Amino acid sequence: MILLKGVRKSYFIGEREIEVLKGVDLVINRGDFVILMGVSGSGKTTLLNIIGLLDRKTEGEFLFMGYNVDGLSDDILAKMRNRHIGFVFQQFFLLPYLNALENVLIPIIYSDKKIKNPRERAKELLERFGLKDRIYSKPSQLSGGEQQRVAIARALINEPDVILADEPTGALDSNTGFEIMDLFRILNEEGKTVICVTHDPKVKEFGKRVLRIEDGIISEDFKN
Repeated sequence: MILLKGVRKSYFIGEREIEVLKGVDLVINRGDFVILMGVSGSGKTTLLNIIGLLDRKTEGEFLFMGYNVDGLSDDILAKMRNRHIGFVFQQFFLLPYLNALENVLIPIIYSDKKIKNPRERAKELLERFGLKDRIYSKPSQLSGGEQQRVAIARALINEPDVILADEPTGALDSNTGFEIMDLFRILNEEGKTVICVTHDPKVKEFGKRVLRIEDGIISEDFKN
């Protein structure tokens, strides 16, 4: 599903080059549940952004769903993201003036996928995640855990192939964080590929596979 060979990523600050990824080799198969761990500045979020087609590598080979994404336009990459990837972030990124249902439906606006009865699907997802009585609530009326459930429903509305989660429990208390990770575990058991970035060692117990990134390279890759 995802293949990286010798992937490097550098940024320039003035004339100074900062190398964040220093030659990453990685294969992620359909159905994996990968926990990507590392300290701040290790390169884990940069790697996730490249996998999620939000950023471009500097060097190396990258195949996504069998496609070499080199040279693809931003518009094509955006369509690929919308079709194949569901994103979940630490800060939720819900629009405050929309209710939970409307927030979940946002990706449909930009999608060329034909989702049958999207409004009903959005309601079903919210109900499944324990938000039956919160469907018409604004984000300010929801707890952190409820907002993250809305964000996960939004990530699933377009029936993506892979879910990318960047510190999804970082803004939550421990119990709520475990509940969110348990949702990812269930979704993975149902066939979704999940890649989750975290710095919390307790979260790694939920994954099938743990990658540790240090100083821009993958230092460990083992199965739970």
